Amino acid sequence: MYYAHNNPMDIERIRFLRKKLRQLEGQNWNSFVNQEGCCGLTLPQCHTLLEIGDKPEVSLADLAASLELDTSTLSRTIQSLVVIGLVNRTIDDRDRRFVTISLTGQGRKVYDEIEQLYNSYFGRVLDYIPSKKRKAVLESIAILADAVREFNQTTGCCRKRTK
Repeated sequence: MYYAHNNPMDIERIRFLRKKLRQLEGQNWNSFVNQEGCCGLTLPQCHTLLEIGDKPEVSLADLAASLELDTSTLSRTIQSLVVIGLVNRTIDDRDRRFVTISLTGQGRKVYDEIEQLYNSYFGRVLDYIPSKKRKAVLESIAILADAVREFNQTTGCCRKRTK
């Protein structure tokens, strides 16, 4: 059940979706960059900090899985957060391959600040959506995110297909 890529109506829908997603991503990110909504952190650092802050501590492997990153990529981001004093990395004494990650006191303060900014921002965004449509919008975003994740897991993102 694929969209017919040669059907002009389907192509227009696909292009519309791509354009709106680019706009959404750009507007969302620009609003935080311009207002330092991530407290001077890069986007990967910000996402990682938010994911760590949702738990008292988390293993590197579990964190990589929840962020859908490989551990080597995530390790570099974690190291940058350790260097600036926002994250602790603890190696298990019994199994040196097992690493747990947690926020420092300063990391918790930054996490709380980013959470407040994001909650305020997205709360105001939701105010622009008619109240009767908010539930449908949230459900649709969840469906879209799940579909993208499932597609990427089953087929691989953006692979060039040969005939």
